[in-house]
Amino acid sequence: MVGFGRAISDGVFNAAIYDVVIEDIHQNKGFGQQIIGNLLAQLKEISCVHLVATTGNEEFYRKIGFSKLKTAIARYLNPTLTEEYVE
Repeated sequence: MVGFGRAISDGVFNAAIYDVVIEDIHQNKGFGQQIIGNLLAQLKEISCVHLVATTGNEEFYRKIGFSKLKTAIARYLNPTLTEEYVE
């Protein structure tokens, strides 16, 4: 396996893409773009597609059309994740 991604959706208005992961040796070869493209093709009728990215990958997602949200809010129980992801 080179990589994977998953999305959840209500089938009408909202969807969220999570866990797009590419094995280190296969990064920067277009596989991430292919996975995102496949997910977005399956979500083409969904009005709002959110994406949760790991720290440091924001620019990759910006280049393929995603934008930072003004009102994203989260809560993490794990203090390490809170430190990494919460402003």
